[in-house]
Amino acid sequence: MFQVRGQFDVRMDDKGRLPLPVRLREKLTEAGESCLVLASWDGGIQGFTGTRWRKMERRFAGVSLFDRGSRAFLHAYVASAAEVEPDAQGRILIPPPMRRQAGLQKDCVILSFLGLLEIWDSERWLAKQEESMRTVLEGDGLSELLAFEDDGEDL
Repeated sequence: MFQVRGQFDVRMDDKGRLPLPVRLREKLTEAGESCLVLASWDGGIQGFTGTRWRKMERRFAGVSLFDRGSRAFLHAYVASAAEVEPDAQGRILIPPPMRRQAGLQKDCVILSFLGLLEIWDSERWLAKQEESMRTVLEGDGLSELLAFEDDGEDL
């Protein structure tokens, strides 16, 4: 399984190539993955290993093509996904439509958590992080989140 935790500041070149940090590239190789699948979401870009994306696609394939909400999700998220493979220098080419949609400029942030990546424009990420912190402080949705499994051990 691909699992890296961290936040990495990276700089995209003029051609839209983004360097993957060495630790991420090493973990991809260890997991036997040669590519990532990128999808635009919520102002940034999410990245999944090919294996994880195929599992998600099997679930997506089960939604009704005649349900308006399901079809909108497929159009907005799945249809615009792109498979990218690191080049010899460890860079991935972010497709121009995704770069525009995510507002990616030169300075970017790659987040890695829970087996996925997110790619953000640095300024957008700072704003998103502040928004997320406000949401957390207000307690929205946290009642269902268990930070630790109750395994009976004393903390």
